[in-house]
Amino acid sequence: MLNRARQLIRKKKNVRFLFFIVVLFWCIGFASQSLFPGSGFAIVTYPVLKRFYGTVCHQVDVKTFSFMGHKLFVCARCTGIYMGALLTSFSALFFSPRLKLGIKLLYAAILPVIIDVVMSTLDIYRYSKYLAFFTGLFFGSVVFIYILDAIENHFNGNKIDNNE
Repeated sequence: MLNRARQLIRKKKNVRFLFFIVVLFWCIGFASQSLFPGSGFAIVTYPVLKRFYGTVCHQVDVKTFSFMGHKLFVCARCTGIYMGALLTSFSALFFSPRLKLGIKLLYAAILPVIIDVVMSTLDIYRYSKYLAFFTGLFFGSVVFIYILDAIENHFNGNKIDNNE
């Protein structure tokens, strides 16, 4: 029994580390032009990465942050989502909070995004990259927790019940 518990803890740590590495590389990818300006890597990968990230983001220039003189490959909201996932995946390497995940938390995370999109689309207020980033940051953090919880429950053999 004790050996099984150790194996589960090891699997959990390995899964968390793997998720952190994957999210880290994803974030490096969308910021690669800024992180490696003028390098052979940046020049060769530009068209491929631009198109690749274009499949997950609209990449509208006015909604995209510039970093070190180069536009990121994703908009401010997507940047927030991915940075939220990165920060949460990093903290998950050190902390293992016991959360009872219900659907209410997911709704609470998506609601600010929906409100921001609707209000800026209807011209109730002007679009703000910073507001989009922070609503994305919150949403990305919460969604990452759900994904990690689902994967860890799969490895533990637990059923997932999010019908609160």
